[in-house]
Amino acid sequence: MSTRVPALDLVSHSPDQTRQIAATLARHVRGGDVLFLQGPLGSGKTTFVQGLARGLGIRESVQSPTFILVMEHRGTLPDGQPVRLYHVDLYRLEEPGELATFGLEDCLSDPAGIVVIEWADRLPPNWVEEYLVIRFEPLAESKRRLAFYPVGTRPQAIIEALRKEVSGGAKRSTAPGTR
Repeated sequence: MSTRVPALDLVSHSPDQTRQIAATLARHVRGGDVLFLQGPLGSGKTTFVQGLARGLGIRESVQSPTFILVMEHRGTLPDGQPVRLYHVDLYRLEEPGELATFGLEDCLSDPAGIVVIEWADRLPPNWVEEYLVIRFEPLAESKRRLAFYPVGTRPQAIIEALRKEVSGGAKRSTAPGTR
């Protein structure tokens, strides 16, 4: 993944800003969307999920489900539709056979569910067809690079909507002579 150019590249200067980026993203996701969060321990993945939850109107505390693997939170989409946020943490997963033991397939097949998976690199290849990878890279004590890599049509649409909201416009061409 690191050799590809991200479709969107943002820098967060604080945990609060990371939460705000995620809350903004929450305005563009819907049931059936899958987000893969990648990055080292302490890079801001759970902080991001907290912001996403806030953006979905979830008021309860959001913590990493490291030992229980998945937490379900109920919220609402901007249009008022109910949604379930499944926060999955595969850090302690030791072998792919364990995926069947805690209901990940049920989460992924829930049409009203948004599934956010920390440590998604532990999934077997092609486990999910369309998803949005968000790669977290620590740059300083509280500064993080968030690189977005969409896989599929729906994730690409999410990124285009997010780009318009955070930067005020569409992706700019880098070809000579274009604006």
